[in-house]
Amino acid sequence: MCKKVLIGVITALTLTMNASAVEYSLKDNMLKLNSYMIQMQAAFIESNKDKAVRTANALNGEAKMLFGDENLMAALLPKGKENKVRIALMSSRTIDDDVVIINASMNTGHWETAQNAYLDIQKTCMRCHTLIRD
Repeated sequence: MCKKVLIGVITALTLTMNASAVEYSLKDNMLKLNSYMIQMQAAFIESNKDKAVRTANALNGEAKMLFGDENLMAALLPKGKENKVRIALMSSRTIDDDVVIINASMNTGHWETAQNAYLDIQKTCMRCHTLIRD
């Protein structure tokens, strides 16, 4: 009897911790993405090509991991918002395209084109937040 109760309590705690981890993970990842955006903006202001490229690639990797996986995104979105996964998937693709532009532009010294791609990423983020939050 005691074993059954203990197993039930452990199972309940595990499920509760997993549900909390999913909520925290989305918030944590969004904060990380925001940090990359701030670092990239600073790199452009400082005219630091290496930092801009490194940060853009890190942002892209994080965005692909989070937004590029349809099942993960469906699990992370708040209840009732699971149908908006496609918005996140499209955002991931747009960010990927803009990071390609940033990398190519920085290699050829076209800072303005790279900065415009950064601004496109910023717009993509705001659009996704607006559409998912309604």
